[in-house]
Amino acid sequence: MKKALFKALKIILPLGLGAFLIYYSLSQFTDEQLDEIKSYLIDADYSWIVLGVILALLSHLSRAWRWNYMLKAIGHKPTYITNVLAIGAGYAMNLLIPRSGEVARAVVVNRIDNIPVDKAIGTIIAERVLDFIILLFITATALLISGDLIIDFFVERLNSAFAKADTSTITLYAIIIGVAIILLLLLLKFFKPFKKIKNFISGLKDGFQTIWTMEQKWLYLAHTIFIWSMYLLMFYVSIFALPGTNLIPVSGILSAFVAGSFAVAFTNGGFGAYPYFIAQVLILFGVAETLGTSLGWILWTSQTALVLVYGLVSFLMLAIKNSLSAK
Repeated sequence: MKKALFKALKIILPLGLGAFLIYYSLSQFTDEQLDEIKSYLIDADYSWIVLGVILALLSHLSRAWRWNYMLKAIGHKPTYITNVLAIGAGYAMNLLIPRSGEVARAVVVNRIDNIPVDKAIGTIIAERVLDFIILLFITATALLISGDLIIDFFVERLNSAFAKADTSTITLYAIIIGVAIILLLLLLKFFKPFKKIKNFISGLKDGFQTIWTMEQKWLYLAHTIFIWSMYLLMFYVSIFALPGTNLIPVSGILSAFVAGSFAVAFTNGGFGAYPYFIAQVLILFGVAETLGTSLGWILWTSQTALVLVYGLVSFLMLAIKNSLSAK
């Protein structure tokens, strides 16, 4: 019962947040502004978006190749096509249930090439850690070249929020946060997850160390750089799809890219959050909210379409492969 409830919440809460952000974002616009967004979407030069999709696909194919280096380091080597299909299936699953794609990837290579699920997940977690480090580096770069623009924005928002809140409101928030922390500690004690957390951290450490001890670590790192270069290049070429966004400075491009990347963690594949976060960041760089929102939706829709098509093809080929193996 508890597991079913948690699984349901994993799906419902991110989707609910995304739906709320869509409603909140669009409700701020007048009818004239909504018509402006529609015209942007209709008149966009989608040849740039197609190029962006191709670049994103190249990053996915590179990720499949990179994965083999780590799997080989732990004594396994599935075929390249298996990795491609596993990653496609994983991306598609993440659209439905956040973070379920990692398990889906591991299950695919387990069923086809008999790679233990726990070892496969260990390699996936290790690559996620490395990817997160790269994202943090890009974030730091965006903050450095943006100067105090973004920092001042958040400081101003926080000061404004505290200025509007009276003492009783602040006290109420403090009580709510305190109660939430106490409940969280009680839940942790009740479910006794400490041993699992310890084992998880230990496995994470072992998996990450494999990156530096494997024979082909430089090729692994080269693919990592290529993957993130394709992500950035995909985002960059897409700004030429709309008149006006091609004038966004490098600092704005990096900041919006970072905002979009983190938005994916909030909802299923960035549903609702991705275009909203990008629009809000681009406002700081002089881009009209209608234009930023249009760019965000074009980017999100194109990348989601790629994941859906890639995922459906992967599931279809896996079904055919299983059918042939059964015979």
